[in-house]
Amino acid sequence: MNSRTRWRSSSSCVAILVAALAAAACGADAPAAAPPGKRVQKDYSPFPNPDAGYVTDLAGLLTADEEERIERWLWQTESRAGVEIAVVTIGSIRDYRDAPNQSIEAFARGLFDAYGIGNMPRNNGVLLLVARNDRKVRIELGAGYGHARDGDAARIVNDVIVPRFKKDDYAGGITDGVRAILREFAGVRIGWNWKLIGLLIAIPVVGLIAYSLFRSGKRGWGWVAVGFLIVIVLATIHVILDILRHIPKGRSSGWSAGGFGGGFGGGSSGGGGATGSW
Repeated sequence: MNSRTRWRSSSSCVAILVAALAAAACGADAPAAAPPGKRVQKDYSPFPNPDAGYVTDLAGLLTADEEERIERWLWQTESRAGVEIAVVTIGSIRDYRDAPNQSIEAFARGLFDAYGIGNMPRNNGVLLLVARNDRKVRIELGAGYGHARDGDAARIVNDVIVPRFKKDDYAGGITDGVRAILREFAGVRIGWNWKLIGLLIAIPVVGLIAYSLFRSGKRGWGWVAVGFLIVIVLATIHVILDILRHIPKGRSSGWSAGGFGGGFGGGSSGGGGATGSW
C-alpha cells in the first residue's frame, strides 16, 4: 500500500469517526424514544384524565366489584353491538375551573369530544356523567343520534337514575342507568330475560290446553289453541335469535379492557341528551 492509499484510508476513518461523534452529540439532546408498546399518556386538560377502561369513577361511587361488572357489560356491548358507552363520575364541575362554561351540559359535551367516545362513522357513543356534589347527572349522546333520542335519554334520567340518587343509592342509580342505556341505545339486555322465560312457560301450557281440547272433542277451540301455540313458538325463536345476535364475540371467559385500554373510536357529541338533578 503506497502513501497516497494509506492517507486516503486514514482520512476515511477520521471522517467516519467525526460523523459518529456528531450523531452521538445530537442524540444526547434528543428526547428518548418511548419503549415499544408503551402508550403515551395524553393530556385531556382541562377535563379529568380517564381510567383505562370504560368507567372513570373519580367520585368513588362504585365498589371495585360494581365497577368491574359495569366494565364487563360495556365491553360486551361494544364487542358485539359496536356501541361505545362511557361512565364518568366527578365530585363537582367547579373542580375543573379551566373547563369552558360551568354548566353540566357544556362540560359533558367537552368531555365527550375530548375522550372521543363513539365509533365512526356511526358516531353512536353515549356518555353517562355524574357530578355528585352538584347533584347533577347528564346523558350525552353522539352526533349520530342528533336530537331524535333526547326523549329516550330523558326517560332514563328521570325514571331510572334520579329516583335512586334521591335515596343516596348512587351505585344502584348508575347500575340501573347503564342497564337502561344498554337496552335503549344498543339493544342489549342484562340479567334475566323475562320475555323469553314467559314464552318458554307458555309453550307447554298452551300445548296441553290444545291437547285437552282435542281430546274433549272441541276441535274448533283446539285449532285456535294450536294457532296461539304457533305464534308463541315463532315469538320464542325471534327472542332467542335476538339474544344470540347480541352475545359478545371473542373469549367466553374473562374480558379484555376496552375504552381507553383499547382506545375510544374518535366520536364527537351532537349536543343531544338529557340532564337531571336531585
